[in-house]
Amino acid sequence: MKGLAKKAVCLVMSLVMIGSLVGCSKKSDKSSDEVVSAASDVMDALIARNGKKLSKAGDFSDETIALIDSLKESDAVSAIMDKAKCEVDAESVKESKKGTSVKVAVTYPDVAAALADGVASEEDLKEAIDAQKEKEYSKVDLTLEFSKEDDAYTLTNGDDVAGDLYASVFSALEGMGGEKSVVTEKDPTDTEPTVTTDTVPTDTEPTTPPTEPPAASSATYDVVVFSDDKTVIHFNKVDSEGVHFTVENLSDRDIKIQASSLSVDGLSIINIIMSDDVPAGGSAEVIAKCETPIYEKIGTVSGRLRVIDSNDYSNSYDAHFDTVVIDDTAGVEPAAPTGTLLAEDENLQVYFKEITSEGVVFEMVNLTALDIQTLINSVAINGRNLADFDSYYEDLAPHSMGEIVAQCKDLDLSEAVGTVSGQFDFSEPDRSFDEYRLTANTTIIDDTVTVTPPEVQGTTIYEDENVRITFEKLSDKGPLYFVENLTDYDLIVQAESLSVNMRGIYDVFLSMHTAPHSVCEVVGKGDIDASQQVGMVGGAFIIANPDDRKSNYMVHLDNVVVDGSVTVETAPEGTLVYEDENVRIYFKEVREKGVAFDVENLTPYNLTMQDHDLQLNGVEPDGTLMSDDVAPHSVSEIFVKCKPDTSVTVTEVTIDFSVFTWDDKVKTYHAIAENVAIG
Repeated sequence: MKGLAKKAVCLVMSLVMIGSLVGCSKKSDKSSDEVVSAASDVMDALIARNGKKLSKAGDFSDETIALIDSLKESDAVSAIMDKAKCEVDAESVKESKKGTSVKVAVTYPDVAAALADGVASEEDLKEAIDAQKEKEYSKVDLTLEFSKEDDAYTLTNGDDVAGDLYASVFSALEGMGGEKSVVTEKDPTDTEPTVTTDTVPTDTEPTTPPTEPPAASSATYDVVVFSDDKTVIHFNKVDSEGVHFTVENLSDRDIKIQASSLSVDGLSIINIIMSDDVPAGGSAEVIAKCETPIYEKIGTVSGRLRVIDSNDYSNSYDAHFDTVVIDDTAGVEPAAPTGTLLAEDENLQVYFKEITSEGVVFEMVNLTALDIQTLINSVAINGRNLADFDSYYEDLAPHSMGEIVAQCKDLDLSEAVGTVSGQFDFSEPDRSFDEYRLTANTTIIDDTVTVTPPEVQGTTIYEDENVRITFEKLSDKGPLYFVENLTDYDLIVQAESLSVNMRGIYDVFLSMHTAPHSVCEVVGKGDIDASQQVGMVGGAFIIANPDDRKSNYMVHLDNVVVDGSVTVETAPEGTLVYEDENVRIYFKEVREKGVAFDVENLTPYNLTMQDHDLQLNGVEPDGTLMSDDVAPHSVSEIFVKCKPDTSVTVTEVTIDFSVFTWDDKVKTYHAIAENVAIG
């Protein structure tokens, strides 16, 4: 799925915003949330293979940045990583004198299994991967380590994390040429083929090969934009390579310079690559590689450069500079917005500019002397919420304007834009103010355009003053729904469980921001028989307002009738090991990557099931992990991920599963069964 990395991270972040979805066991505090956010940013960039983002997210070598960037060109790697999901374990956050760590679990298709049937081409590999079920995916456990400076977290083990994430992918692809074929890297031991040419007659004048024209460049300057007792930073010039600085390192330690934000003549530069070394007691040229307009003279620059102590990350800090005058004779007009104002406050202005083949373009103006990070949460064009777009945190330099794009290639460029609504997320890396949001509520862009919201078809399965949810039909990817946001603010709609004909969909994924007063067609992704006739649908949704967490609530849908003429029958599989007034739990089978149970939910509520103990023949498998949901009055498979011994027949099972509802409709209790005979 396009942008799955971003969506997985959005899911993690929405869980943080919503609060604990398993109120009995998870704790949340500000520092933990900040680490989870930092880890999410890192994993977002790694899975999306965005080297530019990685250079901002932590300490990565130039070789790793180049490698990760090059992986975007590999269809094989894209087929794998576009299906990746990650989960940041908020409870694993540990702080010590050495730093802060957090554990992350990443699942993606089992490449070795996909190749087992003699796959010989990338097209065959894609088909094998598409045929894989998520429960068959590989899992990689990562530990991310951060240093903390002024409440900001910086990744310190970037190369190790990147290596661990991609190691099994490269290893499995060895049969298709290995890492070099994936990256299309030239082997340094290869020699150039011999080229045979006709002999040039001796009476012919040699032809002087044409020379490359010099790169376009501004005038060269030597203006100090930042200085303290450790570092002096000089601005030099702008050319086709990027923005050039000279850095004097006054300390006795080697440092690395990275760019968080940068603007030239009031235009903030998006997508900067910069990670240059400066030796102890020396100086060096550092270059913020980017694309930016080149004027003959440069009027002002603003930005935030990160000064990283390579030996002790606790000594790292930010070098801020705000609208430093470079040449007062430049006469360059500062960048100014050209679009329609959507929202503003004392810190920011957000304008809609246009839609292009890349997506929806916004102009955002930073009115402060601070570096501000921006994120687009939701966008609706003419009342149609965009469900499949990519947005990453982008930095706006102090007192600058930048173009921020909600990347979406499914836009109809011939569509005239009549109205726009959406929500935009802002934070200040130095924590001068708390993260907050600006909401644009149905702003008229062109009053000559007749706006017709998308047509909603199907059966309304839930409606209140905030949201209306309509079941449309089944698709190969899962059930399709229309979600209508009826409010003046952004709503997060997240499916905890979904069922069709009283059978739950395992590991369903549906989590999205919806713009004010918009309609969105969205799929609840999961493994399902799309050919079946639908008689009933059920499940549970959390409806969340990011600006008012206390108002979040859960909607339990207890088998809403879609077609009364369809006979609905479902039955659990396996051996009954536990029963009470709420659930019946059946042991099904042991699989290579865990143990499957069927759970029959006897209540009208969504039930969450978590593993506390599992023993097979008196032995607890390694690495047990489970947190699955069961839709109201349905039979759903739950899966305890672990490493069981598949060579031994299971004759006896012990379980201890916690059972509860997110909103305490069913108070937390333990479903315990000891030494139940199987077979």
